[in-house]
Amino acid sequence: MLVCAGTALAQDKSDPKVAAKEHYTRGTSFYDLGRYDDAIKEFEAAYQLKNDPAFLYNLAQSYRQAGNHEQAVHFYKTYLRYVPKAPNRADIEEKIKTEEQLVAQKGGGTTPPPANTTTPPADTTSTPPPGADTTVVVPPPPPPGYTPPPSYGPPPGSPMQPMPQADPGRKFRIAGLATAGGGGLLMLIGVLEYTVAKKASQDVEKAAKNNESFDPAVEDRGKSAEKMQWVFYGLGTLAVAAGAGLWFYGQHVTAAETTTWRVSLAPTLGPNGLGGATLRVNF
Repeated sequence: MLVCAGTALAQDKSDPKVAAKEHYTRGTSFYDLGRYDDAIKEFEAAYQLKNDPAFLYNLAQSYRQAGNHEQAVHFYKTYLRYVPKAPNRADIEEKIKTEEQLVAQKGGGTTPPPANTTTPPADTTSTPPPGADTTVVVPPPPPPGYTPPPSYGPPPGSPMQPMPQADPGRKFRIAGLATAGGGGLLMLIGVLEYTVAKKASQDVEKAAKNNESFDPAVEDRGKSAEKMQWVFYGLGTLAVAAGAGLWFYGQHVTAAETTTWRVSLAPTLGPNGLGGATLRVNF
């Protein structure tokens, strides 16, 4: 058996997932410090690198804290469009209603009409003309439980969405299942070789019992099949064991331990019909 090991390959620092996580970490720090404009920039940069809806929710939270209610509504709705079954959907919908009320109170964020520059009459205490509308417009009361900015913060139980963690062990589990499946296939081939060897043995015994001549090629074929039977049994057992090891390693591996691994197992045929295997591990 030949075992080859390659040099370790360093992880690419320019990986978009790694860069997105760095922006997410900085954005969370800025958010905790109350620097919401800086947090917005970081979460936007993270979303450009990794289109994950969690960043949209964090942008909505940051815009809400910064007092930009229109943008907060936009990002809350965008988040729900991508995650319609969000566990905190009811809470987000309440936030959207509150933010929309604030937008309405501010005139929807549109440019106010130009001020009336007409010179008012000199006598401002005179009685209004008949038919004039003297109704006093009272602004709507704020929603229940609303506290105006800057103390307008997220209610308890509504933290920012954490950046989803990658599953570094997934590729090892997949490789383990594939390797174990290949081992099962090798063992099945071993069973087929066993049937060939058994039939050849039966043919030889039958010819001897009936005092008949038999073809020596049948005997040779049986012996060769018997050898290959055990070769494939051995290779299959080795592959299944290697696959189980990779699968269990993938269950506990962390991102810091992950390197680029490649495992390959290939059967080889040596001189005189002897079989073997080449196990190659590159990391």
